[in-house]
Amino acid sequence: MLTKTQGIVISYMRYRETSILVNVYTAEMGISSYIENGVRSAKAKHKMALFQPLTLLDLEVYHKPGKGLHRISEAKCFFPYQAIPFDIAKSSLALFLSEVLSKVLKEEEANPALFEFLSHSMQYLDRASEHFENFHLQFLWQLAAFLGFGAGNAAEFYQQLKAAGCIVPNFTELDALIHADYGHPIMLHRAERKELLAGMLNYYQLHMENFGEIRSLQILQEVLA
Repeated sequence: MLTKTQGIVISYMRYRETSILVNVYTAEMGISSYIENGVRSAKAKHKMALFQPLTLLDLEVYHKPGKGLHRISEAKCFFPYQAIPFDIAKSSLALFLSEVLSKVLKEEEANPALFEFLSHSMQYLDRASEHFENFHLQFLWQLAAFLGFGAGNAAEFYQQLKAAGCIVPNFTELDALIHADYGHPIMLHRAERKELLAGMLNYYQLHMENFGEIRSLQILQEVLA
């Protein structure tokens, strides 16, 4: 059945000589996997640029419930990024978040509110001209709520980390940070940001089976130093 939906690319992997397997979080069907044949050839209908992680797409797809792989009929970008591919800080944040999303987005069912959050967040990051250094911390906090394990406040967050034997971040302004809009300037030192991010990743590991390590974390920390 041909279905129209919006989607955000999560990841892709090469398949055979010229094809890829691409995971997309869609507004209509949740996480879905597609095979895109010939995309790495010169005569490809859809170019590889469309399938870079976190690209926002308008899609027409052949989607059959219960089938593992689906096919894309039409794909075009509905919000071309102007800054993320060219700004090293923003591209590092996008790389980090795409890796996190690849580990936590598993549901094959619609969640329009979650899709809207992801779309809005990435559009904000692309447009932001300043005060986006804490964006990933606020993103992870809000994402946890959509995934069903968000803490109600900073005290609950710290309590869960402490009960699990994790190092508890020493940051007194977490409630202010998590309740602020993206872009609201809340000053964190490098060490505080690093410590708080480690705490949030530990929190995800407590609640998400097989969450594991984030390989792009070191790159992000070096860029945001």
